[in-house]
Amino acid sequence: MQLGDLITMRMIHFFNVLRRSSILAQRRLFALTEAEARIMVQVGAHAPLSLNRLSELTFQDRCQLSRTVKGLVERGLLTRERRPGGPTVDICLAPAGRELHDRMVVRAITRDERLTAPMDEADEQAFRRIIEAMIVRAEEMLEEERAFGA
Repeated sequence: MQLGDLITMRMIHFFNVLRRSSILAQRRLFALTEAEARIMVQVGAHAPLSLNRLSELTFQDRCQLSRTVKGLVERGLLTRERRPGGPTVDICLAPAGRELHDRMVVRAITRDERLTAPMDEADEQAFRRIIEAMIVRAEEMLEEERAFGA
């Protein structure tokens, strides 16, 4: 068996193709960079978010993230407000950001439906079970690696 034939390698290739097409679509449809789109997705799903939490969710450096958030605030897509009684700042979607996020969700659903269209319901359910089981194992592997680094 060749390395490229491994299921994980095929999944990485699949993810990379999806990611590249997604980046192009985000620029064309939403005028967002990849980092901006990741921020919009996470804020839309989890707001209000602190910069620390947003950094964890997007796997981005806080300094770079802060600059990107500032740009999205200036464009009227996000808001930043200090929490009462503390130094923490909450990041949320502004009304224009909510509208953009909603369009991004529709686009993601459409893309998912197009990708899964060849599957019948039984295949899709089996695929979801397999992916979920693999995610659990991958998270276990991540925690093992983190323990080695601690």
